[in-house]
Amino acid sequence: MPVRAIHNPLNPLNLLNLLNPLNLHTEGVSKVHSRKEPIMKLGLLGEVLGHSLSPVIHEKLFQKLGISSTYELIEISGDTFQKDLPGLLGRYDGLNVTIPYKVDVIPFLDELSKEAATIGAVNTIARKKSRLMGFNTDYMGFSRTLDRIDCRMEGKDAVVLGHGGASRAIIQCLFDRKAGEIHVISRHPDKVDEDFLSFAEKRNVKIESYDSLQEKGDRYLLVNATPVGMYPKTGVSPLPSDIAAVFPRVVDIIYNPAETKLLHDARGKCMNGMYMLVMQAMAAEEIWMDRDIPEKVIDEIVEEMAQ
Repeated sequence: MPVRAIHNPLNPLNLLNLLNPLNLHTEGVSKVHSRKEPIMKLGLLGEVLGHSLSPVIHEKLFQKLGISSTYELIEISGDTFQKDLPGLLGRYDGLNVTIPYKVDVIPFLDELSKEAATIGAVNTIARKKSRLMGFNTDYMGFSRTLDRIDCRMEGKDAVVLGHGGASRAIIQCLFDRKAGEIHVISRHPDKVDEDFLSFAEKRNVKIESYDSLQEKGDRYLLVNATPVGMYPKTGVSPLPSDIAAVFPRVVDIIYNPAETKLLHDARGKCMNGMYMLVMQAMAAEEIWMDRDIPEKVIDEIVEEMAQ
């Protein structure tokens, strides 16, 4: 089958339900009952998703709010994406979208939020009054990550590795924070697609090769928006260790493993992608549920996922 929904029976939260069928209070699992929530069928859409921790994050939220929504991993082959997506959109109340489909889903939607239209990429789809709306919560997740490591970007230069769907939200956030120069590094800068080139040009972004990183410059923030170093191909870094070590702030949006080789080589304040992942997930749930999630609940989930 070209479309595959992955169920994870060994998820610790599923095991908790099996061991606690009466839904009694369990130590370490707090619940917030503020109102009756609708039961929704949700999921993450992508091409290869076996490594994803998204179901764990969302199921932790469902536990804490005492609701029975579901969250699945949905794999679609690029060869059948155009044919399979319309049917999928009709079967789910909301979807997250990950690489490589953050741009490809846009023609199938009725409307885009302001940030999704500005960025030109969607990572959250919601059905609002029978209309399919696209949002981008990566922006908020990355912005909160910068705050977490006290990264003040005004007038300071940034280097972003990669130019995929996630990098657009990162670039827009840096631009909105009035960063100095924004350098996007590509292995093939001459082959970057026209759509991204247009996006970059409007934000005064310089697209350069990895060789340019050998040049000395007063660069403050390094962001890895590539999959280099991600499980299962760990122990490799997109940059030599001496270059990674010169940045005062480093963010690797990879969250598995918790410490990539890039972060191991970094000497400044750094953070992996787990906080960004949790924050964008909570923002998506707030869109789907049309309500705010208490900060206490979010902090609990961040702490539990970091363990």
